[in-house]
Amino acid sequence: MHPHSPVGRRFALRGAFAVLFALSVAALLDAQPPKDKDKKEPDKKEPTKQPEFKWPTDLNGKDIAAVMKDMEDPDPATREFAARSLPAFGPPAQKANVSKLLVKRMTVERDPGVRIAVYNTVGQISFDNNADNVEALRLLADAVDKGLAGGISRVSAVQAIAMFGPKGQPAVTALTGIAMNDPAYETRRSIANTLGRVGFDEVRGPNMKALTALADVLAKDVSASVRMEALQSIMLLGPPWAAPKKLDDKGPPPIDVKSAEVIINFMKFRVGDPKLKRQPLEKDKQVEIWARLVLMRFDPKEVNEDNLDAFARFLTGGEVGVKVQALQAIAIVGELAGKKVNDVVRVMEDATAPQQLTIVSIQTLMAMGAAAKPALPNLKKMLEEKKKPFDEKMAEIKKLEAAKEQIKPQLAGEVIALDNLIKSLEAAIKHIEGAKPMSPAIGDPPPKKP
Repeated sequence: MHPHSPVGRRFALRGAFAVLFALSVAALLDAQPPKDKDKKEPDKKEPTKQPEFKWPTDLNGKDIAAVMKDMEDPDPATREFAARSLPAFGPPAQKANVSKLLVKRMTVERDPGVRIAVYNTVGQISFDNNADNVEALRLLADAVDKGLAGGISRVSAVQAIAMFGPKGQPAVTALTGIAMNDPAYETRRSIANTLGRVGFDEVRGPNMKALTALADVLAKDVSASVRMEALQSIMLLGPPWAAPKKLDDKGPPPIDVKSAEVIINFMKFRVGDPKLKRQPLEKDKQVEIWARLVLMRFDPKEVNEDNLDAFARFLTGGEVGVKVQALQAIAIVGELAGKKVNDVVRVMEDATAPQQLTIVSIQTLMAMGAAAKPALPNLKKMLEEKKKPFDEKMAEIKKLEAAKEQIKPQLAGEVIALDNLIKSLEAAIKHIEGAKPMSPAIGDPPPKKP
């Protein structure tokens, strides 16, 4: 499969966002109360206009001018509270008088606790004066580069830079410098996270210096959490572009194959290569899953049986966390992982599995779209099986309510859990039934020419 093929582009565009989609679906389902199946739905009304949000003009009796004055109070506790309060004023905190004060405090503040509060506030506020944004970013990058090894000021500066998003790209040099060797793993993990947030330019695409640092240094870190964060940031950034994006381009420009090969080779060393009798360097199963995802993201030819079989292997065993990561990986690949439907169904139908794992497996089938149609009978069977105990427990609740007796928390929890599961099943069935094939399955022969 060529990196620039329609299938390759489709997989690349899915990226890490499928994980966010799955999580957002879960959050949506969890947020809704159980349905009373005997209650009729009310007539739909026009949505009411929400009142306009108004930013406060004072906090605890102090307007923004008074809070700014507190920023230079002799008492560090007063200065810290003032710094943390400024973002709550909204747009007035973006004005030049505020930004210049914050930039000044970044240079003169000696108390580390207050300085961290100032860094966090600077990260939250996008100043109207762009020169102050540039200077604040420079000072944060300087704090990263010259900060005390293992110090809290350095990690706080790293985290503040992440809040700048793509505008923080000038700090990539500092982030990929000496700070990557900081003895505190949380600092290194934060750097990995931040590079994924600032290492992308809307015109030029992923920053190659950020990608290389993530793949060659942070993805080899002794800490599995640092390696995981690095790989997820690489997924977020995606492959480097061969040319800047033009205004009329609807999708990303072609991949810079030569530069992408650098990242691909790093990943191949992490996961090993049986054909070359190369043993994998990665020992953590969850991290290996993400290393394989990066490999597939950067080279669509790697969306193959070997990598998909590896995901399927991780669906066995007793480690729930590993299974969740493997399911999410299959969800990211989506329809192209169609041959692993039965493996996902086995997880879904495991009666001993926690409900979290069951719901993730259902969401994975949903993400597989038309390729999950063979699982529809299993989904429908499970739906019918879960409706019966749900109806029984709802009837029990109604009896307790009629008798004005207290509903036990355990019963209420069971009803909510069943309702979430039923909603997940219904949503998956509806989506899969309406899904249309988008691409050939892995290993299928190409369609014949007419």
